[in-house]
Amino acid sequence: MVRWGGGGMSDALSMFMEGLVQFNDYVVSLSLFIFWFVVVLVVLECMGGGYGGDRDVGGVFVLEFVWTLLPMILLVFMAYPSLVLLYMSEVGSDCGLSVMVVGHQWYWEYGVGEDYFDSYKSEEGVGYRLLDVDNRLVLPSFEMVWVGLTSEDVVHSWAVPSLGVKVDCVPGRVNELLLEVLGCGVFYGQCSELCGVMHSFMPIVVEVVSG
Repeated sequence: MVRWGGGGMSDALSMFMEGLVQFNDYVVSLSLFIFWFVVVLVVLECMGGGYGGDRDVGGVFVLEFVWTLLPMILLVFMAYPSLVLLYMSEVGSDCGLSVMVVGHQWYWEYGVGEDYFDSYKSEEGVGYRLLDVDNRLVLPSFEMVWVGLTSEDVVHSWAVPSLGVKVDCVPGRVNELLLEVLGCGVFYGQCSELCGVMHSFMPIVVEVVSG
């Protein structure tokens, strides 16, 4: 979970989330380079250095060609790792476990194999306020898990930031994701869709144990 005063993203405990954190750092670094590059050019131009190119037809043509080509190259450098991450989020190996997640107003229902159980917000004073539940979803570590998500009434969103998960639960439709957690621990999330008056009382707790 994100701790008070932290300046970065939450700790990554899945392959996909680790890729998202690395991609975020990469794009931020590239954006800072572009920002300071433009700032230096503007300062040099304001100082009268004439670095903006000649004001005749040829100089303007070269300038327009460069400021069209460079952004295209930068977009390619940003798009390639993004497409790799999208591919990673959809492709996985054989799954050893299947889990069904059903959103209700206002609680979660989990199905592991043939067993289904409800998960409600825990009572006041038990665990983290508005984050803990009475029945946690228990998953094995270092094992690919297929998760199907749907809803019984309105649109919900099953989101666990540390695992890089945020999938809508839509009535009459089963969305799916492949999840592999790289370590043991307890991971907290909440419904991230405005699903009604008790929307803020639908916490998610995933407990990962050694398989």
